[in-house]
Amino acid sequence: MEIRLKNLRRNYGALHAVDDVSLNIPSNTVYGIIGRSGAGKSTLVRLISMLEKPDNGEVYYDDKRVDNLSKDELIEERRHIGMIFQNFNLFSSRNAAENIAYPMEICHMDKAHIRKRTEELLSIVGLEGRGNAPISTLSGGQKQRIAIARALATNPSILFCDEATSALDPQTTRSILSLIKEIQQKMNLTVVMITHQMEVVRDSCNRVAVLDSGHIVEEGLVSDIFSAPKSEVTKDFLSSLATTRESIVRWSADGGHYTLRFRGSTTDEPIISTVSSATGAVFNIRAAGVQNVNGEEIGVMVTDIGPDEETARKAVAMIRENGVSVEEEGKEAR
Repeated sequence: MEIRLKNLRRNYGALHAVDDVSLNIPSNTVYGIIGRSGAGKSTLVRLISMLEKPDNGEVYYDDKRVDNLSKDELIEERRHIGMIFQNFNLFSSRNAAENIAYPMEICHMDKAHIRKRTEELLSIVGLEGRGNAPISTLSGGQKQRIAIARALATNPSILFCDEATSALDPQTTRSILSLIKEIQQKMNLTVVMITHQMEVVRDSCNRVAVLDSGHIVEEGLVSDIFSAPKSEVTKDFLSSLATTRESIVRWSADGGHYTLRFRGSTTDEPIISTVSSATGAVFNIRAAGVQNVNGEEIGVMVTDIGPDEETARKAVAMIRENGVSVEEEGKEAR
């Protein structure tokens, strides 16, 4: 199901939490919305998922406008969406299977169907045979798997994930993201991932919108955003990712006037040594590494270039001629 937003606004007094946001989220994809704390991403997902009404603007699921539905129409439409949250929101008084069954019970589905669907979902999320397990006995990752199963109980067309992995350790996060991608492909879901973690976007999303102070400052394919970020907010996110030691290693906290971004085949070419030989430039590399983004290799290098400004200028020009994006501190990328 495609989601279209037109000029959405949501204010809380003088705070413009969502300020004139227009966005197209394609059907059958994993779409990321990333922003710092306070950027407005949680408010935006509440508007998209019909938990709140916008002050202005329109929300469409395919060609159907959904922000102005009546109460009964809203209840019916919400059955087509699922949501998972950071804190799982499971009922401690119910076991795993009973938590999964809950959405089907309130829809008054047949008991035999509920039992069958619950067993199917336990298998899908890798917890077959754990239906009777009390919630208190499950790990964080297992609780999130039950939450995912519950969100899928009524066969939704859209799945919203609001900081769904923020409470999990890195290894569990990767397993949950892999599960969500697998489910999305099997069920042809439109998945909207709300996050403040760039590694979540890298490891799970096809496209991403970067939110800052209620505005979309950048949007596009994840591989394009990683290889040629345009906004300062996006660059800051990628810079913080470069210090996690997952795929990019920083061994010097000082310096790094230039950031080079390699894409595809350029990650395997000896561009730096070629440029150094041709221009006499000296590179003091502060951080470097390669990440896999949607099956494409994206490399980054943070470096100083010497021995003087004229040589550095020639080196940068030659690097760009070889298809590498170069960001100079305080200047736009090219």
